[in-house]
Amino acid sequence: MSKVKAALIGCGGRNGVHFSKLLEFEDVEFVGFCDIILERAQNMVDKSGQGKAYECFKTMLDEVTPDVVYIAVPPHQHGDIEMYVIEKGINFMVEKPMALDYSVAEKICKAAKAKNLITGVGFQDRYQNLTQIMKDYIADKKVGLVSGGWMGGIPGVEWWRTMETSGGQIVEQNIHLFDQLRFLFGEPVSVYCSAGKGIVDGDEYGVPGYNVDDYSSAVVTFENGVVANLFTSCYHVGGSATNSGMTVYCKDATLEYSLRYQLKIHDKDGWHEPIMRGEEQTGIMDRIFIDAIKTGDTSKILSDYEDALKSLKLTLACNESIATGNVIKL
Repeated sequence: MSKVKAALIGCGGRNGVHFSKLLEFEDVEFVGFCDIILERAQNMVDKSGQGKAYECFKTMLDEVTPDVVYIAVPPHQHGDIEMYVIEKGINFMVEKPMALDYSVAEKICKAAKAKNLITGVGFQDRYQNLTQIMKDYIADKKVGLVSGGWMGGIPGVEWWRTMETSGGQIVEQNIHLFDQLRFLFGEPVSVYCSAGKGIVDGDEYGVPGYNVDDYSSAVVTFENGVVANLFTSCYHVGGSATNSGMTVYCKDATLEYSLRYQLKIHDKDGWHEPIMRGEEQTGIMDRIFIDAIKTGDTSKILSDYEDALKSLKLTLACNESIATGNVIKL
C-alpha cells in the first residue's frame, strides 16, 4: 500500500503524541478522529487538513475504512471499542493499560488473534535506545537485584485519581517499569506488594474523590532468579526529590537508569560517561508499527497485544497482593 489510512479513537494526551508523530510520516493518511469532546477531534482535523471528526467510534468505523486504529482512552473504557475494531477487521495500536479486568483484555487478545490482526501496545520504553543498551549489556552478566520506582505527583485528569477508572498508579503508570523489567529479565513467577495511604488529602492536593494508594512497594521474583523491588508513589510535592527509573546490580557492574533521560554504567573502570536518551521512543514505535501494517512483517514490534497481556497480569497481581496480603503466583 502507498499510504496507510489511520483513525484515532481518543484525541487526548497520548493520542496527541501519536498524532504528532504520524503527522510527520508521508505514508500515513488520516481518515477519522473520534473523541467524546468533539472539539478535540475537530482540532486534529484542522491541524492535519484530513479526515472527519466524530463523537461516536461506531459511527466513524461504519463510515470510514482505516487500515489501522490508534486507541487511547481512559483505562475503564476499554473493551467495547476494541471488540468493534476487531469485528471490522482493523489492525490496532492501543495505549496501556489495555483494560482493568484481565478477562476483558484476554477476550480482546483471543479475538484479535482469531482475525490475524496486527496489534501493538504502547509500551514505548522498549523502543528507546537506553533500554536496548541495557538489554544488550546484561545479556552475558549475572544479575541478582534490581531496585527502582516511578515516583512523582498526581496527574491532572480526573479519572487517574480513582481505582474504579484508572486501576491505581501501578496499573496506570508504573506498568511501564514493570513491563521494562519483563523485557530485560524475562517472565516473573511471583509478586508480593504492600501499599499505604494517609499522606494525600484530597482537598489539600486539589484532587476530590481521590482513593488510590499513595505509595507501594512490590517485590517481583523472576524465573531466572532475579529479584526486583519497585516503588510506586504519587504523594510528592515541592522539596521531595525523586529519581524514577531503576538500578541493576550485576556481579561486576551496576547500571543506573534514569527514566527516559540517561543511563550510567559503573564497572571495573569506574563510572563511564552517561549515555543520554536518543530519539523520542514513541516515534520509533509508531514508525515500526506503520511499517508492519504496510509489509505484514511484525518481527520488529516489541510489544504486541499478546505479550502486553503478561505485563497487565503482573500489575493486576500487585493490586491483588495489596488487597489480600498474599504472595501472588504467576
